[in-house]
Amino acid sequence: MKRIKLFTLLVVICLFWVPAVMAANTIPVGVPIPMTGWAAGSGADYFKGIKMAIDEINESGGLLGKQLEIIRFDSKGFEPEVVMQAADYLCGQKNVASVHAGWAGWGQDVRSYGKYDAPFFADDGSQAAVDVFREDPAKYYNIYQTTDVGVEQAKSMFRALMGLPYKYPNNKVVIINTDDSWGLEVGDTLEKSFKEKGWKISKRETVPYGTNEWGVILSQIRRIKPALIHMEIPSGQENITFIQQFLKKPTNAIISLGWGITPREVVDALGDSADGIVGEMPSGLPGPKAPNAAGQAWVDKFVSLYKHQVPAGAWIAYTAVKAWANAVVKVGDAYDFKAVNKYIQENGYVGELGLIKWDKDNVLRAQKGAPVVHYQVQNGELQPIFTDPPLTAYPGSSFKVPRWIN
Repeated sequence: MKRIKLFTLLVVICLFWVPAVMAANTIPVGVPIPMTGWAAGSGADYFKGIKMAIDEINESGGLLGKQLEIIRFDSKGFEPEVVMQAADYLCGQKNVASVHAGWAGWGQDVRSYGKYDAPFFADDGSQAAVDVFREDPAKYYNIYQTTDVGVEQAKSMFRALMGLPYKYPNNKVVIINTDDSWGLEVGDTLEKSFKEKGWKISKRETVPYGTNEWGVILSQIRRIKPALIHMEIPSGQENITFIQQFLKKPTNAIISLGWGITPREVVDALGDSADGIVGEMPSGLPGPKAPNAAGQAWVDKFVSLYKHQVPAGAWIAYTAVKAWANAVVKVGDAYDFKAVNKYIQENGYVGELGLIKWDKDNVLRAQKGAPVVHYQVQNGELQPIFTDPPLTAYPGSSFKVPRWIN
């Protein structure tokens, strides 16, 4: 009987001890990415980059000798309560060493993850998020934006649209944007830029997510006959349905989808029917032909893994993981958050396109190592036509007048 009790005790100890040992040999990494809802498509794009980086680190022996463990959380539509739950679950309960997201909440994420010290990387691109950071930079010192704000991206979009080797038949533009801080920032900035250039804003429409019936707006566009239509909707389905319905009776307009051209689901759904549409990807690595050998090796590996070209957010999400891991190696402790954050802020990271550095607001402004890449869909794929800053024609490519323009 004593032997049986001793054996039982040993079994119980092992059941508790083995998971504890396994946990001690891993470093948890939080990944709050939308897996359901309107942003699930772009969430999958970001996750591919994050997973690619973590797999590389684990395959090379791990971080400080420990394997990285991905802990996911479905951030859905970035509702404030969901964002808060994600932060409390990942940082408060799971004690993750860092957090890597894509779109993450346009400000409520800064407040939620700023309660903790683990480095948090988001791709909000929103001045609203930066404004929250500026309320208390010492408190939110662990928050990093991996792309420039919507205002600056919109200025780059405008430069690219004005830089197209194309003579617009008139100076009328239609702007359509979502009713969130991102869409409004971009829409307002474009409206101001066009007006300053002497263009007429023939129609400005702010729409909610989930708008997939465009009949009324398209009827108005066909009466207006603008030279340019710009949509700023960071979701796939709305862009897909707009283009499908526009092409049933197209007008002589250049169509710009802004950031909305770069989620993979858009070009997958539209194929070569999207040929001619333009748009942009902030903090991008141009492909399929990259500007240097390191970039080309990365693009080739991504394509071999996922069987398609690089979509929105994948490369910069990958780069953020590598920047964090590099800082941990330099510091020697994944949980010395103050030292890890200090290293990232002071040193940045050398990626495939060169050095990237965050500014005083912990924002990765458009720069040589993380440029804004402007694309046109050609043969059903994204083809870079400009990089910015400064706005420069991309070598080996050129803008093509869309086939629907007479």
